Amino acid sequence: MRGFTLLEVLVAFLILSLSVSVLMRIVSQSLAALDNAEHHQTALQLAESKLAQVLVDLDSDSQGKEEGRVDRDYRWQSEVEPYHFSNEEAGMHYLISPWLIRVSVSWGHRPAERVSLSTIRLLQEVQ
Repeated sequence: MRGFTLLEVLVAFLILSLSVSVLMRIVSQSLAALDNAEHHQTALQLAESKLAQVLVDLDSDSQGKEEGRVDRDYRWQSEVEPYHFSNEEAGMHYLISPWLIRVSVSWGHRPAERVSLSTIRLLQEVQ
């Protein structure tokens, strides 16, 4: 009867422990990526919802910044300001005016943990 030597058993155990360690690291990174993707998707939905709300409530007196929280994990900011084209003549008056709307939702402390949306909306000037 021939069995395994102690050295063969130790080498096999070393290979097994290294393999398990690598697999655990891969699983951990996958779970972190999944958690980040979930936060990103939720933040995107919140930003789209807030942008739609700002667009519905938009009028010529809406200029300014607002911010708030959703649950305890997400913070939002909205900013509404008149949009000026780069070639716009000073003092020109138009029947419609463009407004720039920006909405950002963040969920962490790093800059990458943020979703930002912006759009330009045209409003008819009240005469």
